[in-house]
Amino acid sequence: MSDKIQFKVGNKYENRKGLFEVISIKGDSMIIQWENGEKISTNIEFQQRIIEEIEKERQESNSKKILSPKQTHIGTSHFGKIFNGFKESDFKGNVTGTNWRSRSCLGGALTQRLDAGKFAFNSWAIYRRPIIHWADIKHRESEKTWLQAKFLAQLDDSNLYYGFYIERSNKPSDKRTDWDAFLSWVSNIENERWLNRISVENDLSICDKEQRSFKGVIKSHNYKWRIHEQEDKDIDSLSAFLSSLPETIWVDLIIAKIENKKDVLNKGESIVDDISKLFEILMPLYKASIKYST
Repeated sequence: MSDKIQFKVGNKYENRKGLFEVISIKGDSMIIQWENGEKISTNIEFQQRIIEEIEKERQESNSKKILSPKQTHIGTSHFGKIFNGFKESDFKGNVTGTNWRSRSCLGGALTQRLDAGKFAFNSWAIYRRPIIHWADIKHRESEKTWLQAKFLAQLDDSNLYYGFYIERSNKPSDKRTDWDAFLSWVSNIENERWLNRISVENDLSICDKEQRSFKGVIKSHNYKWRIHEQEDKDIDSLSAFLSSLPETIWVDLIIAKIENKKDVLNKGESIVDDISKLFEILMPLYKASIKYST
């Protein structure tokens, strides 16, 4: 799974300089050419971040027209009204011909069900990816979006993934406010035991979406943790495991429920209730990672 745009040779994209075409890709770099003929070699991750920032600015501009950060809950009547469940055609690695991510579909339907409390949640569909993020508006505006804790729903060809999502930069110089707060919370033995218990009760999986910082899936096992890969390995402490991840590798950590396509389709509109219930269960993780709310 990935919520970052995947560049392809011959396709066109837009950064702050304008529309460009990908000429070639090699390793972490690619050659791009703008419509005026200018051509450069550039870092792929750098261009991904630029496009994500542009999309974030567009989304936040739209959200301010719909919802003020001073509101505590969304009451707009059209939010979520046209979501009647996922369609088989929604299950793919792109969003062509789909509308499930919009605020009049699943995005808004979930937002309506979240118990706002101190927060003013809203949803954001990720650029050209079958992914929605939910976050408190005020916090989302405070720092770099991709380094913040958030809730997530994502589709691929076979599954729906939904739960808690947090990233850690591969540059130690970047702010890790949410990540550090999350890690501090998990390092408390009582909190880790709670997380282990709800992982059992809700069949949750913990993994790196990109499989870069670590491979495989971590699940609860005998009141501790076990990582399932080529060879299963027990983990005594989740916080110690996460703290040991290489500093120079980006982390895309999700704590999520994974449901297969057939089950999701059979649930129809009721999948909204399942997702919202899990988000509420995982709310302590979100609150612990949001410094300004404490």
